[in-house]
Amino acid sequence: MNVEMSPQESVTESEKHERDLFLYPLLGIFALTLFSGLFLAVYYIPTFTQAFSSVERLNEEIPFGWFLRRIHGAGATFFLMLMIARLLATLYTGEYKSNPRSSWIIGILLLFMGVIANLTGFVLPLSQSAFWGTVNVLSDLASIPWIGNFAVHLLRGGKELGGTALIRFYSAHIGIGILMAFLLFRAYKRVALERTMRKNPFFSAAVLGLALAVTAFLPDWVSDPLKEVANPMANPEHIAPPWYFLFFEEALKFFTGAYPFWGGGALILSLALLFLLSFFDRSPERKLLSRPMILGFGSASIVLFIYFSLLGAANAFYGERVILPAGPLSPKAVRGAQVFAQKNCAYCHQAFGRGGRREGPDMSAVNQHHRSPDWIRRYILNARLYRPGTTMPRYEIPLEDLEALSAYLLALDSKRGGLRVVDGKELLDFGLYLYTAPSGVQPFDSPAKGAGAGSGLTLSSVERGQGEESR
Repeated sequence: MNVEMSPQESVTESEKHERDLFLYPLLGIFALTLFSGLFLAVYYIPTFTQAFSSVERLNEEIPFGWFLRRIHGAGATFFLMLMIARLLATLYTGEYKSNPRSSWIIGILLLFMGVIANLTGFVLPLSQSAFWGTVNVLSDLASIPWIGNFAVHLLRGGKELGGTALIRFYSAHIGIGILMAFLLFRAYKRVALERTMRKNPFFSAAVLGLALAVTAFLPDWVSDPLKEVANPMANPEHIAPPWYFLFFEEALKFFTGAYPFWGGGALILSLALLFLLSFFDRSPERKLLSRPMILGFGSASIVLFIYFSLLGAANAFYGERVILPAGPLSPKAVRGAQVFAQKNCAYCHQAFGRGGRREGPDMSAVNQHHRSPDWIRRYILNARLYRPGTTMPRYEIPLEDLEALSAYLLALDSKRGGLRVVDGKELLDFGLYLYTAPSGVQPFDSPAKGAGAGSGLTLSSVERGQGEESR
């Protein structure tokens, strides 16, 4: 007599034992992170004026404080890595078919909560890199269609990243840690009652050993090096978000930059499918090659994660090149381009879709919206008066440099010729000699039209349209 077995009943004993291979390493890493975090919380002062000095004191004066900081950072990093590996293993082996459906959802929740816990902890030292890295992340979150601005305003508690935001991040960091502890305990209790997990001490020891090795030899990767205190008035060069946000940053710009509505809809649909996977895929088939859709989805996710993460890491060097008109410029416009490079404006801003990471509006919008030199100067001095919530800091720039910067921005007019990409360091060192119009030659940025485009980057009408971002 043949009896048809349900997917849960058809799981072999060895498959049951192999289930949750990552649970013990996850529990061990999380315990290290939790208890080291409790120690750090004793000495941390969550105020904008004392946060950095309290972490610095912990690092230099408290016995083994530096070691526990590293352990805490390494634990948080390895927890995310283990969660990603566990979810991929569950996806490829089809374990979500035999596990309770809630197990898959708890795994997804733990991954997202781990990302949020890491992000809220990233800003707490309040160093220059932590502050501006968080500013970049919040700018990316704000670009999410429909809910982005609301979520960022809720996190910051206002229009700027200040003392209120620090308290909220600190509270969220602790609160999410408690919720994660509850979910992990629930998962362990289920496995312990079912007795379906075989301990693998070698795997757990290898994970712990690797975490300790990273703590010893790559401390700056897992903990803030505390080079300088945060300065909201000075946007430093080459500040990248945390490694786990590099993928999100680049993917968000890629999918929602040109088509925000469709990109936002695809993002929400993908998250819904990920959460509900264990509900609509309940067939007993678990061989990977017999599940081409899951194979394709998982492989595509891995490739995209690696690609966008590497792209984000490479883009940490935005700002090394500056866009110039192809023709010769007046000394004032060249000086404006040098100020643009000195203030690291090219890191955030593009010109006609070139360079920059698109955090700020495209510089071509200055001419397209017929901005006056006076408007440009007032906007640069305090952009928040015109665009509340912007991440652009207030600049203290001499009037002469402000006028030069206005001349440079107004010279970025594609209707008057081509454009070229130049090295920022070369521009700073030799700009007046290389790009200034010689005697008797009309500068490109003069009221009359330039004599010619010269060699360089010529923009098509399609590329010109990429710059139509308004402030």
